[in-house]
Amino acid sequence: MTQNKPPVLAIVGKAKKPAIKTGGGGTGSGSGKSEAVSFSNYSTNNGAFHRIKYVKSGGDSDGRLEFSLCNFVCKITKIIIQDDGLVDTSFVRIEGRRNDGFLLTLVDVPMKEFMSSRSTWVSDAWGLKPYIETGATVRENLRAAIQLYSSLDGDVPSCTVYKYTGWKKLNDTWHYLTGSGAITASGLVENVEVDLGFNNMKCYQLPAPLTGDKLTTAANSALLLLNICPKKPYIGLILLAAIARAPLGECHPTDFIIWIQSLTGCGKSELAALALGFFGDFEARNFPANWGDSAGQCEVKAHRCKDSLFVIDEYKPSGDQKKVADLKAFADRFIMNTGNQSGRDVMTTARVAYNRSMTIATGEDLPPGQSNLGRMLVLELDRSDIDLLSKDRLISQLQEAREKGLFTGLMSAYLQYLAPRMDQLKKDLPKHVKEYRDYAARNKIATSHNRAPELYGNLYAALEVFTDFLETIEGLEEPNRLMGVVDYQLAQVFSEQGAYQIEQDETEKFLNLLRAVLSTGCGHVAYYIDQSAPSEHPHAYGWRREAGDLMPKGELIGWYGKTPKNEPELWLSQEAVFKAVQRFARDQGSPFLMSPGTLWRRLHEKGHIIQTEPDGKSGRPRLTVKKKTAGGHKRVMVLNPNVIESES
Repeated sequence: MTQNKPPVLAIVGKAKKPAIKTGGGGTGSGSGKSEAVSFSNYSTNNGAFHRIKYVKSGGDSDGRLEFSLCNFVCKITKIIIQDDGLVDTSFVRIEGRRNDGFLLTLVDVPMKEFMSSRSTWVSDAWGLKPYIETGATVRENLRAAIQLYSSLDGDVPSCTVYKYTGWKKLNDTWHYLTGSGAITASGLVENVEVDLGFNNMKCYQLPAPLTGDKLTTAANSALLLLNICPKKPYIGLILLAAIARAPLGECHPTDFIIWIQSLTGCGKSELAALALGFFGDFEARNFPANWGDSAGQCEVKAHRCKDSLFVIDEYKPSGDQKKVADLKAFADRFIMNTGNQSGRDVMTTARVAYNRSMTIATGEDLPPGQSNLGRMLVLELDRSDIDLLSKDRLISQLQEAREKGLFTGLMSAYLQYLAPRMDQLKKDLPKHVKEYRDYAARNKIATSHNRAPELYGNLYAALEVFTDFLETIEGLEEPNRLMGVVDYQLAQVFSEQGAYQIEQDETEKFLNLLRAVLSTGCGHVAYYIDQSAPSEHPHAYGWRREAGDLMPKGELIGWYGKTPKNEPELWLSQEAVFKAVQRFARDQGSPFLMSPGTLWRRLHEKGHIIQTEPDGKSGRPRLTVKKKTAGGHKRVMVLNPNVIESES
């Protein structure tokens, strides 16, 4: 999807045909002729544009001749500047009428198309309904006639249409753009135009801020999120943190995402919908994006949701290997670009869309890779975590509050609170994030990944800002109770992230696959002297007893060796073992994608390769050594047998 190039022409959404008076009474069947108007070298004679030319003889008494340019009159009513956060694109909004009174549909035409002498915008907009005369200069003259005719009453008015949500400083005042206008320190301003596109993106609309008792009710309802998962109370806390963090993207970029993982039917989409319901008219059936979208579409949407919450629903790798690989590549790219706060096009100077939102993703699985997990906070649900069935279930109360507009009204009030403080927050928030990041690192609260302390700092700082807002609401029950649970619950959720890192560790995955290759008989390891079965745990090394004898299964991938001190070692042929593991993983529907060179280095870094020798050229450790086997001298990778035997 091309992001920077505007469409050749766009029919204005919900456009009505212009109310231009016609000689036929305005029904579209009249003559369409009105009083002729002359301007410069053109006129609107008989309801159509004409070019005026003066000659020395012939024609009227003053030597004036009129040449028809077309069979219609049209007028530019507005110049529209579309700001999409990347480039500003100008459009002209045009209304028209044929000379028989037929009203032509209101259209927006890109300025470049309108000014081009080769443009076909008339036929692109109105098909064969209008007619343009032939001639080398007719289109140039028609463009000039339209431009001059549109300026008869003065300059054509202009306006800016914003294609994204979030903070924008207009006339030295902070405005939070939303589909219904903008939220400022004075409330909802409706004369700001925001067009987020079609489909569910239109649902990003906020009302006027709530006040008084309604605001208090809304805040108390929002705090019920803390109890949505009684067994895992940190889940509700993280959702509130994401809601609070989203509008602060202008102050400090959001370079991580929240990932809610569960089997179907556990309520992950309902949870995401509750959070998204603070930013517009959303529920679990109208998310702005899902993992079935193209990567380009998703990036454009996420770019438009600046300083807002954005949900991508239902990551579920299935189908053939190509579909699974494509989905993984999509997730990898989106998560990486979020972490880097940049788009994917690195070969040109053009600005490209990237994620400017606070994103919540849902799925039945996690995208593989430790680097992905470093940019994510994973929340895992099971069927007992959320009450989806009882009569007085909490989730129904929260959904009812969302449907009543309490959450969007509360968000508008939060934005109204933030607006006059934005300049100071832009200075303070990065400092506070760093302060809490250093606190988490110093106290080893978030150790699962190098990025984890930064993520901790972002969530803690956002909750602190939100708590400051809650303290301004009169009559709110225990406004400080939110911060009272932050330390413990954030520590709890970050303690669980380490388990996901281990699951996604490619070296651990390789070793698990190696064990599976051997235990299922898809490969075997032989004793280094005579190629017989290893004396210890032969079954773990791919041997099976048949008719009283131990028999090898699958291809030979290594040897069970001995040190000079008669201590056991595992010698693996790099080429054979990688081929066997890769084939086994592919057959299981989960390809092993790390390259061999990277894998061997990671195994060495983690201490699994126990013997190396210096490389004669570079001086760096060489990860294979020469060993003598029954088949001669081989270069092998030496591991401790415990990586196999400890699991047998």
